[in-house]
Amino acid sequence: MKRKFVDFKVLTASLCCAVVMGVISFVFLKMLGLSSVFRESFPYCIWFLPLSGMLTAFVYKKYGGESSKGNNLIIQSANEGVKVPKRLAVLTFFFTLLTHFSGGSAGREGTAVQIGGALTSNVADKFGFKKEDRKTIILSGLSSAFGSVFGTPLAGAFFGMEVCCIGQFSASAVIPCFLSSYLANAVTLLLGATHEVHTIASVPDFDFKLILIFVSASVFFGLLGKLFALAVKYLKLLYAKIFKNTVLSALAGSVVVTLLIILLNLNKYEGLSTWQQTTAFEGNANWYDMPVKFILTALTLGAGFQGGEVTPLFDIGASFGGWYANLFGIEPSFLAAIGLICVFGSAANTPITTIMLGIELFGAEAAPYFVFASLISFIASGKSGIYSSQERKLSKSLFSAKADFSE
Repeated sequence: MKRKFVDFKVLTASLCCAVVMGVISFVFLKMLGLSSVFRESFPYCIWFLPLSGMLTAFVYKKYGGESSKGNNLIIQSANEGVKVPKRLAVLTFFFTLLTHFSGGSAGREGTAVQIGGALTSNVADKFGFKKEDRKTIILSGLSSAFGSVFGTPLAGAFFGMEVCCIGQFSASAVIPCFLSSYLANAVTLLLGATHEVHTIASVPDFDFKLILIFVSASVFFGLLGKLFALAVKYLKLLYAKIFKNTVLSALAGSVVVTLLIILLNLNKYEGLSTWQQTTAFEGNANWYDMPVKFILTALTLGAGFQGGEVTPLFDIGASFGGWYANLFGIEPSFLAAIGLICVFGSAANTPITTIMLGIELFGAEAAPYFVFASLISFIASGKSGIYSSQERKLSKSLFSAKADFSE
């Protein structure tokens, strides 16, 4: 029996969830902003980071169940039909705020995607949706979450379709994902949400020098995405191996982050640190901005804190891109923009989303560069990624790639 290209019941469920997700994203962004303002006003909040880490580990161990898998559980739910506990959304919401309040270096995408996935997964189960219909609703939830929390509905639509399976798109999910992402973003904007805006001052003239700088930078962006994913993975394994008790593991990891921030006066790298993007686009990125954010975020997430990876990856990519451009005397905002999208895209294994994100954030003038940088960094990052539950329908080999576009 052939499936419908658009199922009315699936679309209705997706759009209703998108409205709810838009409201949740607005509330989350508002509270996240308040937490950040409070922390910046009272720098001594960093002393509460070990307590926050222990509390997070204790609650997730005692009450979280499978919730500790985070985004990987959502991906498993879409791909394999795994149930998602309702409490996942509540836990990640409040403990992400706690992470930012106490000075952890983390993002916001992970929280939004977990909430969107938990919401749509439970709605789909409640109303008896099965298999592909259920998956489509969950994918639309991922799209609405990403699109509304970043104000990038086009990229959000592709993120939902692409993130669960590398190299495969479901034709039946296209319309629900697009409409859900744009609707959720519209609701968030209507309620008063605002987002960071950066521009490329100018696209450099095309010549041999630019090609060398551009290609080498794209490779570095891919390697940074790979190293970040590996760093978080192996830090978690290291802490788990040393400490059998997750609360003690979280305490140890939290103390490391706290001491680094206090002893080296790194308070400005706490939280989202979106100032790094602004600095990079203005041509004022320092060589140490990227490694400091990289290390603090890897240590924070490796210790088990809630949050996300995407905004820190934006910071890391923009900072490195802006600094690298200054080394060779080309427009820093150009490589800052490419770094911002490509370090994220290579770590998340979402090359199409990366391209759309670049066009949506910075316009179409540099679109050819976004395409090639996305593909180069995607290949350079190898098999690593921040979402270990992703299925793979596409090889990263240059000569054996096969994509699957399912119906």
